[in-house]
Amino acid sequence: MPDPAVFLDRDGTLIREVGYASRPEQIRILGGVAQALRDLAEAGYRLIVVTNQSGIARGYITEDDLERFHDALDRQLHLLGASVDAYYACPHHPDPAGRPRPDLAVECDCRKPKPGLILRAAEDFGIDLAASWTVGDTWRDVAAGQAAGTRTIKLPADAAHRAPRPDDVAPPTAEARGLADAADIILGREAPAERAMEALSPEESEPEETDEDDEPPPDLASTPEAETEPETAEPETEPEAAPEPAPERVVESLSPSGRGLGEANTDEQPPEPSEPPPAEPRQCARCGGEVAPDDIARGAAAVRDGFLLCPECLAQQPREPGAGPDASVEDLLRLVLAELQRMRRAQRPSSLSLFRLLAYIVQAAALFFGFGMALLGDETDLYLRIALLLQLLVLALLLFERRS
Repeated sequence: MPDPAVFLDRDGTLIREVGYASRPEQIRILGGVAQALRDLAEAGYRLIVVTNQSGIARGYITEDDLERFHDALDRQLHLLGASVDAYYACPHHPDPAGRPRPDLAVECDCRKPKPGLILRAAEDFGIDLAASWTVGDTWRDVAAGQAAGTRTIKLPADAAHRAPRPDDVAPPTAEARGLADAADIILGREAPAERAMEALSPEESEPEETDEDDEPPPDLASTPEAETEPETAEPETEPEAAPEPAPERVVESLSPSGRGLGEANTDEQPPEPSEPPPAEPRQCARCGGEVAPDDIARGAAAVRDGFLLCPECLAQQPREPGAGPDASVEDLLRLVLAELQRMRRAQRPSSLSLFRLLAYIVQAAALFFGFGMALLGDETDLYLRIALLLQLLVLALLLFERRS
């Protein structure tokens, strides 16, 4: 029976979009990705990455760079307890102008929005396309999934790839805020309508179409917070009634996420100096949950193997004994002692020791009896036995010299 699969875009879906990524240090796995991959794999879905990599045709990266990058991504996902089944990449670009790889400047059937990568993976793994999904952050991902006959989920794109839905692309099956939400939709934990997002309006200007691996524009400086002060309404009073206290004056400011945060100050007393805002929680790289600053401060949450983990995931993350920041003092002292011994052996002068000198002399005698006397003398067997014993003595001397 054919297996269902989830075909995943790479940049902007699994990892942060950086533009023509080729070095392992550029990998930044997005929050919640590892948990989503684990949930989908446990539900029986094949996980296959399909990605446009025209940087190869452009000469920015090589096939070997791409393979090393995906190997490093596999290792980082493994540290988080997740994995994917395969990578399918299109190295082509149809425009031959100025391309250092003319063999790759062709019109292919694998460059998204064409479905070639998905169809090839489906044939290799025996995938049931009708029961499968395609998840990506660009409309070309949606178009490729629709052309292959899968259901589709559109994720938010960054500024470099944000554009209105093209006329020739049908609306996706659902839209989600990230891969964790997409996994909830695929597994039936969330209805698609509950995760739908508002599409871009036609009035928005459409940026020039770029590859999913193109370099995004530099980050724009954050705009200063806007403060609005609504007019204060006059308090209403009834005849022969005590006047009501003046209403509180509310000052609203826009948070970085766009939500209004208000603080009420009365007119009777001056406003107290505001306290610094609390540190915003960070995401766990394994489950995608929020990690409170208090957990980090008291050591319940920490960085393990380069990833920030919440208290629950930190307890599940395997660690080799004696490695990492939690190693005991005794383990660290052993490591330091071993390193000092290695350095001492490396700095030892290569002078001729007594054992090595004796070994050279005995080796010469062994050669003399083994070849000279055995060939010229009459007692061949005797001389060969003597040569063998001398050769064993040479090995013993070299062993003593190494252990000294």
